[in-house]
Amino acid sequence: MNTMKLFKKELKLEANMSMYIWFFCVIGFYFIPSYPVYIGPYYLTLSVMMTFALNQVSNGMLYTVLLPVRKIDTVKARFLYCAFIESSFIPFAIIAGIIRNSEALGFPANNAGIGINVAYIGLELILLAVFNLIYLGRVYKDPLKPGLKFLFASIVYFLFYVLCELPVWIYNGKMKAFVGDGLSDVDAAMKINSLPWFDPSRIGQFLKLTDFSGQLSQLPILIVGLLFFVLSFFIAFRFASRQFEKYDM
Repeated sequence: MNTMKLFKKELKLEANMSMYIWFFCVIGFYFIPSYPVYIGPYYLTLSVMMTFALNQVSNGMLYTVLLPVRKIDTVKARFLYCAFIESSFIPFAIIAGIIRNSEALGFPANNAGIGINVAYIGLELILLAVFNLIYLGRVYKDPLKPGLKFLFASIVYFLFYVLCELPVWIYNGKMKAFVGDGLSDVDAAMKINSLPWFDPSRIGQFLKLTDFSGQLSQLPILIVGLLFFVLSFFIAFRFASRQFEKYDM
């Protein structure tokens, strides 16, 4: 019960204006033509960091631990709050994906990387899981000094972003080369589809699928992403709760 009450406190008192700004940024970025779709949810991690940073000004964390609650409950509530912020990109992505993938509306394909599809949501959850393990798993060593830990977590986030996008970039490059050699888009796609499944451009082609059957085949990526995302909070919580018990406010 204490955890849920503290979670409500997080939503009412710790939710800063930047969180709502980043929500709008995520939505807006999804509709920018040929813009990396992994960038929008990264701004949600900024909101997570800002929550810790603003504790320095508001003394919110000190106020919370002075309440008749266990330290571990305050960590649980903060983790629930962070999970709420990060997972909020999912409904935004689903809505934007339905709109952008609608043939009737005629949105152009995303030439900057992967489009908004099932594979993207799964891979984004993996990126956020990596961020959680590095940032939330270490920030409670000194929760009032979150900046350097966030910088390191951000660097790793973008390294994984490159790994996720690399097959798509290779696929886009091969498609452009084949079309430049005189092949039609259909013939170029069929030529790439004939490559071995482990070829980077073939993987990129699979990750770019936006039709219904193609996205059904991407469901394993989504399932793995969800498992990683949930598991990251449990693992990070184990480290964070031990660190915070030793932390002297």
